[in-house]
Amino acid sequence: MNGSSEIDAQVTLPMELYQAIAQRAQAHGHSVNREIVALLTPLLMQIPNELKLEFAAWEAASDEDWLSTEGMLASLEE
Repeated sequence: MNGSSEIDAQVTLPMELYQAIAQRAQAHGHSVNREIVALLTPLLMQIPNELKLEFAAWEAASDEDWLSTEGMLASLEE
């Protein structure tokens, strides 16, 4: 990551998780911070696809609700 685009953040981790990340970091020759970024980055790349599916499902449900409402209003007018 480019140093000018980094933000310092503090995260509290359970000791076991920190130790596991520290071991991975050492094995990869990374700092713990860099290892955490390496672990999180692939997860963040998946989110846009999941959000697209979520929005598509929401939109389809919204369309169904609208059609149902239109049908109900049409039956009230009769």
